[in-house]
Amino acid sequence: MSAQPDAGAPALSRFVTDDLGEVREWLDRVYGTRLVMGRIRDGAARLAVSAADAGSFRTTDLTLPGTMTCRNRDIETVRAGLVLSGTVTIEDAQGVHRYGPGEALMATFPRDDLVSRAENLRIRTVTLPLDLLADVAGVPQDGAPQDSSAWPPRLLSRSPHGPAASRMIADALALTDALLSGPAAPHPLVVGNTARLLAAGVLAAFPTTLTGREEARADHADATPAVLRLAVAHIEAHCADPDLSLADIAAAACATPRAVQYAFRRHHGTTPMGYVRRVRLAAAHTDLLAADPAEGATVSAVAARWGFYHVGRFSAFYRRVYGRSPRDTLNT
Repeated sequence: MSAQPDAGAPALSRFVTDDLGEVREWLDRVYGTRLVMGRIRDGAARLAVSAADAGSFRTTDLTLPGTMTCRNRDIETVRAGLVLSGTVTIEDAQGVHRYGPGEALMATFPRDDLVSRAENLRIRTVTLPLDLLADVAGVPQDGAPQDSSAWPPRLLSRSPHGPAASRMIADALALTDALLSGPAAPHPLVVGNTARLLAAGVLAAFPTTLTGREEARADHADATPAVLRLAVAHIEAHCADPDLSLADIAAAACATPRAVQYAFRRHHGTTPMGYVRRVRLAAAHTDLLAADPAEGATVSAVAARWGFYHVGRFSAFYRRVYGRSPRDTLNT
């Protein structure tokens, strides 16, 4: 079934507040996120958002002052973003991912369960329905018999295919702004085709199971043990770098991000960023064993040092691997 974008001019709005309750309500209503913990610094800094809602897609320019942590769960839409300033850190089942200015990211994907942490963040986002991406990709929906493995689709990486893909998202958002602010904005053909343009840009920028089979076969062929050895060596040498990304690992392994993903799934049963998470957990374990709580060492400080900003998730992951809590290890 083809996705049919809604006709009519997009609804433009702007919202500004320094009230935490209003921030919580807006995030839940517009993004489907829940503010777990938030802090807005004293002074003139405020949450500010400009949005264009065209029905078939929504773009936003969002400023989140201070530090805020949000929970995303059971999201049904695709939301990609481009960081303009500040940082955003996402922790999900595959690991911890950190993005700074000029970097694109997949903020949410259907069936996500993640925690995101924004620090003095300004970000552009585009929200799209999954069925529109599937239609643009030419993928049958609802488990069509000719390709039942393609539905439901999966996100293979929150990071795009390198810096060029981030620039592509930036260009697509800039073009969208120009189209929606011009005299042609009310025309349904402009709105509908802008939606498809954005969907095509997201599909081209981010690895998902909606993308082409021929490319996947080529990447399977490149997913060799040599690629894996180079990738593992780079991860172990740079695991302390909070900006370590799939693109960095792939470049060090002289392979595409998808080829590196296939190599890790085949030989380690996880994703590259999942392997990064394992290495960082082992480093945190070593630090906990060496730390002295009498000198002020804490589980949260050790966890944050290795990129685990949600202590509860860190503790659960640690217990699964080591069979005891990180607090017990620290106090040993």
